[in-house]
Amino acid sequence: MTGELVKAKEYLKIGQRVEFYVEADETRYASRIEDMTEDRLEVAMPMNRQGVPIIPKDNEKLYGVAVGNQCRYRFFTVYHGKGYKDGRIPVWYVDKPNKLERFQNREFVRVKVNLKATVSLVDDEGTIHDSAIVPVVDLSGSGICLAFPYEVKPETKAVLELNGIPGAGIIDVMCRIVRCAPVERSDESIVYHVGAAFQHLPRSVVNKIVRYLFSVQRANIAKGFKD
Repeated sequence: MTGELVKAKEYLKIGQRVEFYVEADETRYASRIEDMTEDRLEVAMPMNRQGVPIIPKDNEKLYGVAVGNQCRYRFFTVYHGKGYKDGRIPVWYVDKPNKLERFQNREFVRVKVNLKATVSLVDDEGTIHDSAIVPVVDLSGSGICLAFPYEVKPETKAVLELNGIPGAGIIDVMCRIVRCAPVERSDESIVYHVGAAFQHLPRSVVNKIVRYLFSVQRANIAKGFKD
């Protein structure tokens, strides 16, 4: 766990802004807490950009993020149906979590994973250089962060091969390097965290990555609850 676990009842408030990620979808949907009981939250029904209500499947697991003044608090919950608050506000009914994880990262769905990737950099003339196997720092449905032993210039293209995502087989995708930052390790050596954005990754593959990240996050949070 990267954040502190806190009691939900001390931080969740009526009127508080919350955000949800439904399973197999990396889109962040805005909502707010309309009411709560000891074990249930009523939250405003999220809408997509076209104003269409988002309706998960019954008992679908959801990521939630409660927004505080200085931090955010993430949690898992379960969808139990829809209805109306005061007969006029469409709402979701979801489980009220017992604990939240406090964090300050802007990215919610970027998850640390124990994987390695095979990467081949592509120069300005389109030549594909020899491949290297490098550790994955973290992963999301739209990109990846890799640990390189040397600096990689932003806007460099790269061919990436990733294995180990359940049901996805070998993911072979072109990437664009978007950032590179030196990081000092405990032995005082330097490694470069290289962020890359996936280019034209099929939606079906994105969904498999997101489902995998859900499972990793669930395992991490469950481990934190037991510690």
